[in-house]
Amino acid sequence: MAKPITTTLPDDLVRFAEAQVAAGRFARVEDVIEAGVEALRKRQERCDAKAQALAAALEEGERSGVAEDGVFDRVRARHGLSPAR
Repeated sequence: MAKPITTTLPDDLVRFAEAQVAAGRFARVEDVIEAGVEALRKRQERCDAKAQALAAALEEGERSGVAEDGVFDRVRARHGLSPAR
């Protein structure tokens, strides 16, 4: 069951939410706020997924051991980049 929340928003956010309702994008200001919170939740989930992927990549790199001599020169050559100075 939904829990009622009472809050005070800055005037500019109130005007924005009311404009969204007036434009017919939402039925109520509460729907605008709900959409905003949902968007934040989805963004946080994407950030969490990226952080997990980065942690996994770092772990894989650590497990792979020390790079062979000349590895960066081979990568540069493969991609047509100039050698290191």
